Amino acid sequence: MKKIDPVSRRVVLRGIGAALCLPMLETFGPSTALAASKTVASPRRMIFLSYGWGVARNDWFPEAAGADYKITKCLEPLARHRNDFSVLSNLSNKRASDGHWGCTTWLTSADVNATPGKQFHNTVSVDQLAARKLGIETRFESLELAASKEDSKGAGPGLSLSWSEAGNPIAGETSPVGLFDRLFGAAQVPLEQRKYQLRHNHSVLDAVLSDAKSMNARLSKADREKVEQYFQSVRDIETRLNKAEDWLDKPKPKAPFDRPKGNLTTSEEVKLMYDLMVAAIQTDQCRVFTYRQPGEGLIRELGYKVDGHKTTHCTTDSEAYEAAIARDRQRAEQLAYLIDRLKALKDPDGTSMFHNTLIAYGSGIRTGHKLRDTPTLIAGHGGGGMNQGRHYVYESNQTPLANLWLGMLNQVGVDAKRFADSDGKLGGLFG
Repeated sequence: MKKIDPVSRRVVLRGIGAALCLPMLETFGPSTALAASKTVASPRRMIFLSYGWGVARNDWFPEAAGADYKITKCLEPLARHRNDFSVLSNLSNKRASDGHWGCTTWLTSADVNATPGKQFHNTVSVDQLAARKLGIETRFESLELAASKEDSKGAGPGLSLSWSEAGNPIAGETSPVGLFDRLFGAAQVPLEQRKYQLRHNHSVLDAVLSDAKSMNARLSKADREKVEQYFQSVRDIETRLNKAEDWLDKPKPKAPFDRPKGNLTTSEEVKLMYDLMVAAIQTDQCRVFTYRQPGEGLIRELGYKVDGHKTTHCTTDSEAYEAAIARDRQRAEQLAYLIDRLKALKDPDGTSMFHNTLIAYGSGIRTGHKLRDTPTLIAGHGGGGMNQGRHYVYESNQTPLANLWLGMLNQVGVDAKRFADSDGKLGGLFG
C-alpha cells in the first residue's frame, strides 16, 4: 500500500477512474508531535461581512468601555460568544463622503473623488491584498458574495464589497446555488474542451493587449490612463485564468450537503451562504471571503412595512426603529450561527477553525447617513494573540478604520506597513 505523506493537508483518493479530493484531515496533517510543537501552522482566514443603512444606534453600541460592558439589545444573540469578539467604537473612514454608501469604501478607505479628472475612482480593497498571500494554495484566491441589487439598497456603488487593484468593482455571487456549483458542481464540459477554452481565452487577452499597446503612443494622457486601467482589468482576468488553469485537473471535493433549492427566504439565503463559506473553509478551497448582505428582504420577512432607508433616519419610538432593532438582532443571530459552525470544526493542529479566522462585521454608515464612528465588530482570533471580549473605545472620530484593516492583515501574516489612510495599529486589540 502506498504510504501517504504525513504532512500533506490535501489527500486525493483514486480508484476505478475516479478521484475525490478530501478536506483537510488531522490524520493526514501534521503529526501529533508536530501539532503540539506548533511547527506546522494552520491556515489563516478572513471573512468580511457588511450591509447598508447602518444600525439601530441606541441599541447596538455599548455604553461602557472595557470587558465589563453591558451587551446591547441588538448584540444579545451573540452573548454566548462574548469572549470571542469585540465591539470597536470611534473608527471612521474619514474620507467617506456619501451617506447612502454603506459598503462602497468600507474595505478600501478610499477618497473616491481624489483622482483629478475622475468623478469616481475607488482603490483596492483589503480582502484582495490578503488574498494575494492567503489564496496562493487554494482553488479560489477569494470568494465574493452579494445580495441581489434590489436587496442591497444603501450599499452604494459596487458589485460586492471587493475592489480590484485598479479600483474596479469585483462581481459578487448572488445565488447560493451558483456558489454551490462553483465549489462542488460537476463539470459539464469535458476536460480537453475546458483546456481549449482557457487557452483560447489567453490568446484573446494576448491579442487585445498587443493591439492596445500598439496604439498607446497615439493617445492623449487621459486616454492612456483609461487604457492603463483597462490593462489592469485584463491582467486581473488573466490572473484568474491562470488560477483556473492551475486547478483544472484537480477534482473538486465532495459536497457536504445536497445542492440547494430555489425560493429561499432571505434569512435562509444568508444561513446557506454561511454554510457554503464553512464548507469552502472545511475543504480548504478558499481562505478569504466577502459578503455584502441583504437588508430589505430581512425587514419584510420580519413583518415590517418600512424600507431600509427609513431605518437610518427615524425616531426611536417609530416603527422604522423597531424594524432596525429586529433586523440587527436577526443579523446577530446569523453571525452567532456562523461562529458556532466554525467553532465546531478542527484544524489539523487541533485548534478550531474559528480560532484561526478573523471575521469583520459592520457598515460604512452609522445611522442617519452619519459616516463617523461606524458600527464595527471583530470576531475570531486569527491564530491567537488577540485580546478579545471587550468594547474598545478609540479617540473620538479620529481613528481610521484602516487601522483595523492593517492590524488584520498583519495578524494573518501579510507584511504590510500601511493601508489607505492608516496611521498605526489599534492599541489593545492586537496585543
